[in-house]
Amino acid sequence: WDEYVRVIPRMWTEDAFAWSGIGWTLPERPILPKPVQQPHPPMWVTVTTPGTELDAADRGLGCLGVAAVSFDEQERRTAEYRRRIEACEPVGKRVTNMVTTQNFLYCHEDLDTAARVGGDMAAAFNLANSRLLWTREAYPTSAYQSLGNQATKQVKESGAPGEKRPLPAGIAIGDPARITAELKRWEAIGIDGVNFIVNMAEMVPQDEVLASLRLFAREVLPAFREWD
Repeated sequence: WDEYVRVIPRMWTEDAFAWSGIGWTLPERPILPKPVQQPHPPMWVTVTTPGTELDAADRGLGCLGVAAVSFDEQERRTAEYRRRIEACEPVGKRVTNMVTTQNFLYCHEDLDTAARVGGDMAAAFNLANSRLLWTREAYPTSAYQSLGNQATKQVKESGAPGEKRPLPAGIAIGDPARITAELKRWEAIGIDGVNFIVNMAEMVPQDEVLASLRLFAREVLPAFREWD
């Protein structure tokens, strides 16, 4: 992928572009349209496997996290990313020094309702992730160590229907106060943004998804700065 991340910004910025590389060859030609934004749009790398965030940092790319880890592990990775990106050799004309992580989101005025609906959704996602992506069964991975896995475990251990369900630390499921507090913890360890999973296989009715997003926007988002 190193070849591609170096080629893309050149396509965006050079009037005529040609390439002869390991994976592909392109005769000289203009690449249109060009980005209007100057400098070119920020570039990100999707990070699932540990270590990819370091590859991103070395190239001046944003870290688009799509695997859940614990607070301590995310803080360690983020700190190392920040350290390495300071000495990066950027592949483009801008450095995107930003880190995001993945989380689940279900916001409801009632904490127990949120735990039940959101917890089931998170558990279903983790089940699909571990069963449908069969290579995770054959080849253990450190991706999805927490959040989804913890939600699955705690939902299974929650007992009879109607019993209160505990929520794992860090997961953005709950009432507005709880979600705000958990996201503030992510912010405190250096996370710039969160990619939310809001549904899984249509388990949550669409009107409830929209109600969750509206409540989140109204009660939680004002506690955070606008993304530059």
